[in-house]
Amino acid sequence: MLTYRRETEQKVWEMLDLIKRERENTVAEFRELQRWLEEQEKLLLARMEETEKEIVARRDECLAKQVEELSSLDSLIEEMEEKHQQPSSKLLQDIGRILKKYQVKKPSENPVAFPLELKWRIWDYSDISVFLKGITKQFRDTLKGGLQLQKANVILDPETAHPGLAFSKDHKDVRAVVKDQCLPQNPKRFEIWRFILGCQGFSTGRHCWEITVGSEWGWAVGVAKKSVNRKDLISLGPEEGIWQFGKWKQGYSVNFPPGYTKLPLTTDLKRIRVSLNCEGGQVTFSDAETAALLYTFSEAALAGETLLPSFFLNNYACLTLAP
Repeated sequence: MLTYRRETEQKVWEMLDLIKRERENTVAEFRELQRWLEEQEKLLLARMEETEKEIVARRDECLAKQVEELSSLDSLIEEMEEKHQQPSSKLLQDIGRILKKYQVKKPSENPVAFPLELKWRIWDYSDISVFLKGITKQFRDTLKGGLQLQKANVILDPETAHPGLAFSKDHKDVRAVVKDQCLPQNPKRFEIWRFILGCQGFSTGRHCWEITVGSEWGWAVGVAKKSVNRKDLISLGPEEGIWQFGKWKQGYSVNFPPGYTKLPLTTDLKRIRVSLNCEGGQVTFSDAETAALLYTFSEAALAGETLLPSFFLNNYACLTLAP
């Protein structure tokens, strides 16, 4: 009884400590996001302020020029009025001198006070506002969708199945067979490795699905890029767009030979959960019966890719997808 109590207390403290650390991480990430957004806001507003100052300076320069021209014209008119009482011969001589003195120029009908570059800069701010509105909505939708883990109902895609695999009518069970079947050619079909993919692809959000595995070795579950090479002999790892966990020769490993990593697991697994975090670039494998972490691919190159549930079977292995 005392041992059970100690073990229970230990598990509780471990879970509480994990929640505490994740709370701190969450607060830190939101604070960093707020800091970065405030910094970007200040930079953009500073650019707008500089443009405002330039507009005002251009306006003042234009108005000053107009005032100068009007003042010159007023002086000309005033002097002409003073001279108009003189004899005609004298007046004509003075007019020539006066006009030369003031160097009268025809005012521009439409003076270009604001250059085209400045107008385009203002348009750019308007376009940035539209961009910010769109990206903010996208961020909100992505965050809202990503905060909720989506449990996927994975269905096997028969068009991708290697001829050495057989699957049930409901496309939920798949097993390796001794002799390859005669199947029609299909650009989606795997021809070398015994793979089959799920129908639904994921490019955003957080998703998970579970698979019941048999006692046989020679299977792997995970995700693959939609663009994965299906026709040639490739290495079964992240470099080819495949992230998987499986059982190989009585041991569990990530990826498959020759570049596999054997894991020190002694538990006989019966049910695997695959968790995909598209934005986080993470693929996680867990024991679905105990929630124990088995392995995580972090910083995976998932951005901009459509990812499909992937299943590899060999050596009479069989897999069953959870409903």
